[in-house]
Amino acid sequence: MDGKKPIDSIRNRGGHADIGTLEDGAIMETMNVGGRLIIIKERSVYEFSLADSIDPKRQHPNLPPSTQKLIVNLGTESEIFSRTFLTAKRLFKSEFLPTTIDTTQALFLTLEVVQELAALDSEISDYLNLEKKACDDYEERKNKKLDHAVPSIPDLRTRNKTIFHKVDQAMQAQIALIKVFYPDFNKNSYYGKFHEHIEKKYSVKDDFVKFIKDILPFMELMRAIRNCTEHRRTETKISDFELQTDSNILSPTIEVDYDGNKLEKTSYATFLTVTKENLVTIFENMIAYLCSKNLKVDRIMPGQVLLIPEDRRTNKHIKYAYWSPLGEGGYFHQ
Repeated sequence: MDGKKPIDSIRNRGGHADIGTLEDGAIMETMNVGGRLIIIKERSVYEFSLADSIDPKRQHPNLPPSTQKLIVNLGTESEIFSRTFLTAKRLFKSEFLPTTIDTTQALFLTLEVVQELAALDSEISDYLNLEKKACDDYEERKNKKLDHAVPSIPDLRTRNKTIFHKVDQAMQAQIALIKVFYPDFNKNSYYGKFHEHIEKKYSVKDDFVKFIKDILPFMELMRAIRNCTEHRRTETKISDFELQTDSNILSPTIEVDYDGNKLEKTSYATFLTVTKENLVTIFENMIAYLCSKNLKVDRIMPGQVLLIPEDRRTNKHIKYAYWSPLGEGGYFHQ
């Protein structure tokens, strides 16, 4: 993480890290979340457990003295991880939030979202590389004046189903996180109902209400694509490379017309890239809004959640922090 040195509370032995592998990078942070020791490295996150936590009475002598489990292949060097989990780690603090909010559960749900986003990022990267290779192979074949062949990605629809299953799982975990902050929100409801819920609680002019309203079309489109691909509906159309009448090749596309959700025919690769960025941005801002709207009211020092000026960030990807009116320009709790 920018401006911080690696944590050495878990020592290295013989030049090799005890946790994970050398490819994971250095240990940057350790944290206890609900009794679980989470080790955050530059390129991964692990859960570390001692034998005493598994076998408190030490009745099984063959049990290893400690064990580790990889949670996610993202760490402090990842923009996605910084904008999601590290932002949540900074803001989900009991000293700033009321005791009715279970910050431990909130962090675990955030980790669940991050796991889905990491899997999604991997799936999208694999697809983009596959599409590029297909294009490169086509150009090479064309340059060698071989017989004409339209490039293809035979498992395109299967890949699409996997990708939007991950999208939906991330959205579901975010709904669960919302319910930690708003337990009176109906557990079976979705984003549209949440907009109605907070509009009644606040007002149509409230910034959080406006934010949820703005993201609704995107979230509903994601759900529509997931429903169509899951149930083999034709209202979402995923097309492989297509030969045009002018002999040009059109790269894979997606178009949607389902239950009021419409997407004109567009590049599938571009759509996936935008989808990933939108999900990260929405989750990042959702964390900030949830905390901002639920600040502890009996704190001695008043504070609020603010966007940190770029020149004052300790991690360039973590944009939000609690701010207190201390000194010139105030103090950001980073």
